[in-house]
Amino acid sequence: MQLPDQAEILAYLRSVFPEAEWNLDEIVSFYKTIGIMNPSGRPYAAREKKLFEVIFFASHVVRCVENISRTRETVLLDCGCGRSYLPFFVNLVLRKKRRNITYIGVDTELDLIKKSYQTAEALGYMNMEFHQSSIIDFKPEKEPNIVCALHACDTATDEAIARGIQLKARFIVAAPCCQRQIVRQIGKASAEVPELKPFVETKIAKEYVGVALTETLRKLALESCGYKVDMFEFVPTRYTPKNIMLRAEKKQAHNPESLRAYQALRDYFNVKPKIQDFLPELL
Repeated sequence: MQLPDQAEILAYLRSVFPEAEWNLDEIVSFYKTIGIMNPSGRPYAAREKKLFEVIFFASHVVRCVENISRTRETVLLDCGCGRSYLPFFVNLVLRKKRRNITYIGVDTELDLIKKSYQTAEALGYMNMEFHQSSIIDFKPEKEPNIVCALHACDTATDEAIARGIQLKARFIVAAPCCQRQIVRQIGKASAEVPELKPFVETKIAKEYVGVALTETLRKLALESCGYKVDMFEFVPTRYTPKNIMLRAEKKQAHNPESLRAYQALRDYFNVKPKIQDFLPELL
């Protein structure tokens, strides 16, 4: 794929966020500072897809923010923040919208936390903080309205969803990275349910079934805890095959029907999703 030039990136930003004012020099400087563009102003080949993933994901986070009253403090918790490309970009967009927000990033890698602090300082973004911790054990000083996770690896996505539920976040937005935990388990299910055997005889079929099963169970887990959940492809597959998004908003205390559906699906496939280790009510 040919790397996009600066004008193409600017046009793309304007199409996704048409209400914001975009300046080419500002955008190039921003992407250089966060490490997506090289010193000559071209996207690094290895990070070009990340650029577009972040833009698409950020549009859904911004939509959540716009549904929170300006009279209330908005706190975003980014789980598995890595280099924090997502919160840096969301910060940029919301500054253009004159929205005040507090960002909290958490990651297990200390080097990434240090790098995020350095980048925030270089950008002058003093409304951001970063912490080294596992997602599920992290205790923020401020309760987040929004919890997000962009490609938190395997069961780290389960931690992010569960922590969002535990913290009573109004919005939970997650784009899972991989579903290895369930994929490893579904092969055993065919011994109990012979009809499933054709699905696990080839690696690709097993992986597709594992993806669909994992995300459906996560969706039902969120619904059982009172969230309204949309599940969809948030970015074209040319940028990443890991393009499923779960976008959830808290609507009620709990949903017994979704809990029964979760348990029935789990038991039929004879799997033990990691998310129920963190949310015992699913058992």
